[in-house]
Amino acid sequence: MKILIAPDSFKGSLSAFQVIDVLSNKLATTASIEKVALADGGEGSLEVIAKNKDFEKKSLKVLNPLFKEIDACYLYNKKFKTAYIEMAKASGLITVNKLDVMNSSSFGTGQLMKHAIENGAEKIILFIGGSATNDAGIGIANALGIRFFNNEGENLVPISKNLINIHFIDDSKSILKENDVEILIAADVNNVFYGQNGAAHIYAAQKGASPNEVVHLDKGLQNISNIFKKKYNIDVQNIKGSGAAGGIGGGMIAMFGAKLISGSELIFKLTDIEQKIKSTDLIITGEGKIDKQTLNDKLIFKLSKLAHKHHKKIWAVCGYYDGDNQLKKLLGIEKVFSLAKLNNEIAFAINNAEIKLTEVAEEVYEKIKKIG
Repeated sequence: MKILIAPDSFKGSLSAFQVIDVLSNKLATTASIEKVALADGGEGSLEVIAKNKDFEKKSLKVLNPLFKEIDACYLYNKKFKTAYIEMAKASGLITVNKLDVMNSSSFGTGQLMKHAIENGAEKIILFIGGSATNDAGIGIANALGIRFFNNEGENLVPISKNLINIHFIDDSKSILKENDVEILIAADVNNVFYGQNGAAHIYAAQKGASPNEVVHLDKGLQNISNIFKKKYNIDVQNIKGSGAAGGIGGGMIAMFGAKLISGSELIFKLTDIEQKIKSTDLIITGEGKIDKQTLNDKLIFKLSKLAHKHHKKIWAVCGYYDGDNQLKKLLGIEKVFSLAKLNNEIAFAINNAEIKLTEVAEEVYEKIKKIG
């Protein structure tokens, strides 16, 4: 039997590479193993594509979401003049010790983009998962030369809580006025810009916002959306995915003509996953949590569709499975193995992820022996 092990990371506990190591070490005695680490545009995306020898790593100092200097990097393909930038590296939750979304900025991500443009990049692919900000991209824009003013003409600091105060945008000194750069935003989130299903209401609490602050941020997104409409003649609220990463999707579309693409589908292409699926008997994938939200075209569901396209079986390993047999059928996944069996076991599973995964690997091993 040939098994393809192709997981995403288990957010907050295990990288995709760690998951692969534990599973492959156990299953290697029962089958021929192929390994592919996957990502959906969030943390770990660069590590997944860095396996390709055509990428150079570029490192520089940038400002994190709370304006503290940190080290960050991006990948550059010289032949195609394309930079691959992961927002989480400069403006992600992993870069801050405390959550303070109101005073956060995506400025550091803009610094990475500016560096890439100044060094010849003609295309930027921006992975935007795992952000700590809710600033609609005004931090990125500010790093690229765009300024934001209130109704008294005062220059505003590009932080999330100031979205509500923006009255005027001056993009006359944007670096993109003189450089023709294609910007693609890689994400697998379909949220709209503002409202109950928008960036603030769905994600800001995870970034430290109180209920009152969520309302403030949502009003800020409505405000900047109206300004985008007047200045750029574009209604970002009508664009699916514009609310991704605290409104980065919508802001980048309005201010820079960016386009949204699927992060997981891009990773699939860069890792040549479909070709690998064709030559395997069983795919074992995984991620931190599988639930009804997974049906919203998340990575595992997309991978399942590819598996079924080529008539292959797919199993999943996850931190916690919040579903039933019906959900498994809808996802097209034959078997699901979970580190935490009950909701109250999740915290323990996260803190002891490698041990719990080793136990699950034993379960998978026993199932494979029976069919093998």
